[in-house]
Amino acid sequence: MKRFLWVFLSGLLFLITLSGFIFCQYRLQYTFNQTRKRLMLIASNAALSISADEVFNVPLEQRSEGTPEYLTVYEKLLKVKETNPSIKYVYIMTATNQPGILQYVVDADPVPQIITAKCPTSLPGDKYDARKFPEMMDAYSRPNADKKITSDEWGMFISGYAPICDASGKSIAILGIDTDAASIQVMQNKARVAAQAALFTGLLCLILLAATLVKSQ
Repeated sequence: MKRFLWVFLSGLLFLITLSGFIFCQYRLQYTFNQTRKRLMLIASNAALSISADEVFNVPLEQRSEGTPEYLTVYEKLLKVKETNPSIKYVYIMTATNQPGILQYVVDADPVPQIITAKCPTSLPGDKYDARKFPEMMDAYSRPNADKKITSDEWGMFISGYAPICDASGKSIAILGIDTDAASIQVMQNKARVAAQAALFTGLLCLILLAATLVKSQ
């Protein structure tokens, strides 16, 4: 009877720990998917407010920052940030003649807070290597969002993207929005710790169970 009770309690403890881990993983994935959907929706709505002509009118030169053409688009992007406080960066990019290399047209935050020789800028015409961000490149054909936390010179983010189209429906640029991934990163770390705890608890239960069975023989 005691052996049965010990086996039952060990199994119950393992199942409770495993269930907690599975729930944590589910909650993390659900939160991440909801964030992706929200970012795609915000990006899509924002892209509809920008016309192809407004994008084409911005000269792709750093000195065009502050021109009427630049400010027209800049103010619209700024409103997107003001309406969605969780959004850190909003920007528009177009393709270059180099595969996977995009260039900024307008960014609501074109320069870093502290400017040094090593700090990247996102002024008109500045290049950006998007080859390691497939969802960004895919945004020319449809709204999309990162499937995992990404990082670059500006930090760690989850980003959403949507195409900006001309009157014929052809994509001529993409609009991107970044949200800080710090909270998601914390949740992922907690899930990792929970997985390790579940594994340790399971192994401990199995060892104790095996020891109990050996002693009872």
